[in-house]
Amino acid sequence: MISFNRSQVIGAEFPDPETIRFNGIQEDHIYGMEIQMMVRIADGEILSIVGNMKRYTNFVCPQAVPVLQTAKGKSLRQEGWENRIMKEIGRQGCEHFAEIIIECGHCLNQAIRSRDLTRALEQDPGLDQQQFLQNWSPPNEN
Repeated sequence: MISFNRSQVIGAEFPDPETIRFNGIQEDHIYGMEIQMMVRIADGEILSIVGNMKRYTNFVCPQAVPVLQTAKGKSLRQEGWENRIMKEIGRQGCEHFAEIIIECGHCLNQAIRSRDLTRALEQDPGLDQQQFLQNWSPPNEN
């Protein structure tokens, strides 16, 4: 029997009040890719990005690592951002890297909401979490 399994894990940290650091990993039996990306919370702009290929299939694959730098300055909140990332990173560099960036972007508001809920609970341990989540809104989207 032939089987295939791919895992993608996204972690988020807040090194300061204005920035979120994403660590994204994609692993399967052929590929192993990682990125670390700093994003400005207010507008979703990618401030820096670093990639690493641990496993790949072709000698040209590592040439995609420098292509990641074209993501700098792009906003994960701007309309059509996913298509731009896939076109500029995925087609010009590596689709696996593009997939990781896109998944990080999908996690942006979830991470911020989690941080905000944690802060609110520190201030008011009896907070109605359900109500907080219903009333929470993400930073302004462009």
